[in-house]
Amino acid sequence: MAIERKVAIVTGANSGVGYSIIQRLVDESPFPLTIILACRNKSRAQEALTSLQQHFTSSSSSSSSKTRTTPELKIELVDVGSATSVLAFNARILAQHNRVDFLFCNAGILPSVGLMWGKILTDMFKAPMDLVTRSDVLIKGLEDVLSGTEEEPGRVIWTGSLTAEKASFRIDDWQGLEAVQPYESSKWVTDLLAIRLNEQWAGSSDEDVTSVHSVGGDASSAASSGSETGGVSTSTRRVTRSASKSVLVSNPTTPTTTTPRKHIISLSTQPGVVASGIGGLAAWIVLLRIALHYVVRFFGERNQTITGHHGAQSNVYVALKQPVEKLDYRYKYGSCVRNLGQEFLKVERVVEYERGQAEVVVGRLEALRQEVLAKKE
Repeated sequence: MAIERKVAIVTGANSGVGYSIIQRLVDESPFPLTIILACRNKSRAQEALTSLQQHFTSSSSSSSSKTRTTPELKIELVDVGSATSVLAFNARILAQHNRVDFLFCNAGILPSVGLMWGKILTDMFKAPMDLVTRSDVLIKGLEDVLSGTEEEPGRVIWTGSLTAEKASFRIDDWQGLEAVQPYESSKWVTDLLAIRLNEQWAGSSDEDVTSVHSVGGDASSAASSGSETGGVSTSTRRVTRSASKSVLVSNPTTPTTTTPRKHIISLSTQPGVVASGIGGLAAWIVLLRIALHYVVRFFGERNQTITGHHGAQSNVYVALKQPVEKLDYRYKYGSCVRNLGQEFLKVERVVEYERGQAEVVVGRLEALRQEVLAKKE
């Protein structure tokens, strides 16, 4: 009997971290995959597709890759900054697939507003909040196929940032229109969404429903391969369909919910500092930045992942981690590299998370989504 392919959607797949997510996901996956390159530009998407096909053809001839099933790669055009485009994309996916196992929310636009020569290692970026809003529309539109997987929950994986900062965010300016650091503010919203969506999909409201287990690894430095040492005790809600049969621990003053409303989990990652072309900077500045990144990393700055390959480590880790109960949605999984290039994973709890703040943001995003749907009708 043929093994059913798992389906992955990767936004921003034509370059950088998105491109590397596809490479690593296929190279490291134990199961066959259908991967949808969700890109805005058709010609760049085609270039990426051709390059990926060449990579997989070449690697399949090596002794370590002979048993791997050749991935099925598809292009679906979508502009995540356009609600109309996102809705049309969702309709095509729903018509073609009855399941989506992985949705990588990776697309990003970071137009540079100038290099601050007084702080030569710091770029000031401005990120449009529209991307977060459209990602929410994308996810909500695909909930049925994301929860259509029988054996495991569908995984929504956000590419966040280590620069996400609660101090840059104001609830009365939740879209960051007046923020001094709108990029940092929008990435904080990403962290809020990643956690709050789990709570909603679990069917929880004000209650804090969790199932307790022990994670057999050091949460601050789990290896990218999944090998783990030491011991860190954490608690996380169960996310498999058998969760309703599990023993749950909850706030004794509130009712418990044992049946997840949606068979989906949402996880936040950050790729470290990737020296990509995002930002529209001149080529010589990009080259100078890359050289400086390597110097800084050599002297011990572990967040300097530099390449998309290293940056994609955390995304692929949370996608393939087994068993899924080992993942905790209240933590952010970060890609890190030691000074000589050895990868490791940094896992940090989002300690400043406030459910009330997250509920407001999710509620306002839902109101915007309903407005978009109403206009479509």
